Amino acid sequence: MAPRLPWWSDDVAAGPATRLAHRAHPPVLPRGCRALVVCIVFAVLGPLIGTAATAAANYELKVEALGELVEPIRTRTLVGRWIDDPGFDPEQMPLFLERAKTEAEAIAQAAGFFSASATVSYEPGTADHLPIVRIDVDAGARTTVNRFDLVLEGPPQVQKLRDRLLERWPLPEGSFFRSAPWQSGKRLLIDALQQRGYVRAHIVDSEARVDPRNTTAALSVRIDSGPQLDFGTMVIEGLSRYDASIVRALAPWEGDAHQPYDFDEVLAFQARLRTSGYFDSAEVLPDFAAVLSDPKLNTVPVRVQLSERREQRVTLGVGVSSDEGPRALLGYEHRNVFDKGWQLESGVLLQRVRRRVFASLRTPQKASGHYYQGGVRIERFDVQGELTDKQTAFIGEGKRSDDTDRFLSLQYQTEQRNVRGIGDVESTRALTLGYTWSTRRLDSVLDPHRGYTINAQLSGASHSLLSDRSFVRFHARAMRFWPMPDDTVLDGGILIGLAEIGQVFAAGRDGIPSENLFRTGGTSTIRGYDFLSLGVREGRAIVGGRVLALGSLEYQHPVRRDWYAAAFVDAGDAADTWGRYEAVAGYGVGVRWRSPVGPVSVDLAYGEAVRDWRVHFSVGYAF
Repeated sequence: MAPRLPWWSDDVAAGPATRLAHRAHPPVLPRGCRALVVCIVFAVLGPLIGTAATAAANYELKVEALGELVEPIRTRTLVGRWIDDPGFDPEQMPLFLERAKTEAEAIAQAAGFFSASATVSYEPGTADHLPIVRIDVDAGARTTVNRFDLVLEGPPQVQKLRDRLLERWPLPEGSFFRSAPWQSGKRLLIDALQQRGYVRAHIVDSEARVDPRNTTAALSVRIDSGPQLDFGTMVIEGLSRYDASIVRALAPWEGDAHQPYDFDEVLAFQARLRTSGYFDSAEVLPDFAAVLSDPKLNTVPVRVQLSERREQRVTLGVGVSSDEGPRALLGYEHRNVFDKGWQLESGVLLQRVRRRVFASLRTPQKASGHYYQGGVRIERFDVQGELTDKQTAFIGEGKRSDDTDRFLSLQYQTEQRNVRGIGDVESTRALTLGYTWSTRRLDSVLDPHRGYTINAQLSGASHSLLSDRSFVRFHARAMRFWPMPDDTVLDGGILIGLAEIGQVFAAGRDGIPSENLFRTGGTSTIRGYDFLSLGVREGRAIVGGRVLALGSLEYQHPVRRDWYAAAFVDAGDAADTWGRYEAVAGYGVGVRWRSPVGPVSVDLAYGEAVRDWRVHFSVGYAF
């Protein structure tokens, strides 16, 4: 690692600096007094307290300089730091004045003003006035970087990182030279090399050659990268319930005896451990100290510190939403079925519109990100005049990699329907082969301000394979978050866009289980309309159709801490064909509270097609 140098580094000729301990004197104030006593004390002693506070200053300090230099001069110079210290001795003032010029010029030089000059004057105090110290700084022209040379010494493959290092360099040619980025930039270069396996990288030589007359700085850095090291032995701490093979299988580099160390792989490994379901916490720590202490070591050992979850857990959850009403969930989880690390998730969900019993079994994730999962689900769904009893069994293979999930499944569905105004409708069945792809690239999953999510599904069934009708189904949903520009009237605001489209390619919708058709309307789709009230009318019910398209645009603006005001417009529809598709609009206003579990949203929306207002509330985003 490159040594951390102070801002007055010898690389740029600046004045010396002195560090003096600053004694803290916290005020001692009585607490718990009666209200009457407090009033009397402040009434009688208030003016005296004000006078004492004013008299606490030992002298006045007046600084005339560029705005960005004033505060550093007040806080980093001796004369600035001792202005209100009770331990100040007037005999120290000559020393402070002598040092003030050098310190002020050094501060200006650290900001890139290498031709700066400072003058210091002192006015003795009187009986009515404190002494006054004046510091005037003529900064002059700012120094600009006119050349930057980066020399990498090491194996040939290290040259491939050159462009990446230059992208991270904070002082490119044409920028203003400052000492702090000069020092931090060199540390960034070393950090970048270490993250790619060059753990012994160090700076051989660096120079900032400043020409005060032309106000230019020529910078050069020479780095010896050393050899590129591979991943080494893995030490796992904290395991008692689960087998170590579960942990090793999640490591992206496991199985490759000569994979170069890469910090991104370490982060991916840590993320896999934390989302695997086996651990409450997981930390993956490269042991750089071992590498630096043993010059013969050519690998980077890795320590994994884990805190295990219990093998079995019973959960109880309750909630409410404007779409589906109150809900309760009783769940049972087992994370080590057959002592193989297989995870069982099961439960009973009760809602106003839904009753569901489910169970699924998933294998541990492999180093490649693959896993297998199967399950069953029995559900009764009653909404918009359609009562559906569904039975589903599935099996499939999934893959997780970074922020992307994939799942290939074979699913068998059977369904019995009762439609208001018609009665029982013939049961349907389908054996569908489906593929789901989703990605989340957000700055925060709970409270995103920047990024996007995409979810896409493609599935199909054949009449000749245990299905009542042949069909192909496509569905995609995307959300985008845009932070508003800083230093504008919209500073802190967020613009959120939503787009959703779907189609079932089939001769008709009869014989297709409703799970594969489309309805919309409600909190997470088109506000101003009842939950799933937009679709195809059948009897006195609204049922699913073969086409869907909708879009939404919402703006959120901060009002006060953790509270945002929102305005939105939604539009879309679901229909049986595009010829019968008629988009409807909903718009309104709402409030958002950034809670610890995600944004809590309350909206008042007007449905243009139904000419009515509705209140919607939810927690989090439906990605």
